Amino acid sequence: MSVMKYAVICSGVPKLFSFDQGKPYKNKQMELLVSRISSSLNFTAPYSPTSKAKLERFFYTMKSRWMSGLKASDFKSLDELRASLFKYVDEYNKTPHSSLEGMSPEHRFFEDSSRIRRLDDEAIDRSFLLEEERRVTADSVVTLNKVLYEVHYRFANQRLTLRYAPDVSQVFIVDKFTNELTPIKLLKKQENAHVKREKVRLTGGDEDELS
Repeated sequence: MSVMKYAVICSGVPKLFSFDQGKPYKNKQMELLVSRISSSLNFTAPYSPTSKAKLERFFYTMKSRWMSGLKASDFKSLDELRASLFKYVDEYNKTPHSSLEGMSPEHRFFEDSSRIRRLDDEAIDRSFLLEEERRVTADSVVTLNKVLYEVHYRFANQRLTLRYAPDVSQVFIVDKFTNELTPIKLLKKQENAHVKREKVRLTGGDEDELS
C-alpha cells in the first residue's frame, strides 16, 4: 500500500491496477482503495506471464542490472537496500530507451499529461486509510491492533467502522450517513472512569408523556 501511495503521489491516479494472483493484492483493503480513488482492479490469469509481459521484462532487466551486483555486506539496513532500489528505478525511468524513440520512460509518461488525474495531499492520505469494523464496549472503549481508544458515550455497545493510517498515527470513526471522519484518541483510563454518561433516549417527550 505504501508503494502504491507513493506511485499515486508521483504519477497520478491510474485507470487500472493490474496484479497477479498474489494474496497481498486480493483483499478488502485493496477493493476499498480503488473504489475511493475511482480506479479499478485487474488480476492476470494464473500461469500466464505473457499477460504481463512488460512487467516481466522490467523484472528481468532489474535482476540482471541491479540485483546481480548486490552484496549483502554493502547494506547495514533494509532502508539502505530500499534506497538503492529506488535510486536504480529512478535512473531507469530517466534513461533514454531505443523502444521509445530515444525518450526516457518518464518523459514518455508525462508527455500525455492531460490524461493524468491528480489528487491533493489530503485526498490521498484519506484514500489510503485502512478500514476495520469494531464493537464499542459499554464504557465507550474500542480496541484496534491491541490498543485502546475512547469514543463518545453515544457509541457504547455499537459496531463502528474505523479508518486509520497504516502506522496507526491517526484513527477515525466513519459517519455511516455522511461518510465524514471524526478523529478519536487513545484511552486515558482514569479520565474515562469519571466520565458522566447520560442515558441515551430512543424516543422523544418528557417523563410525564412517556408514563
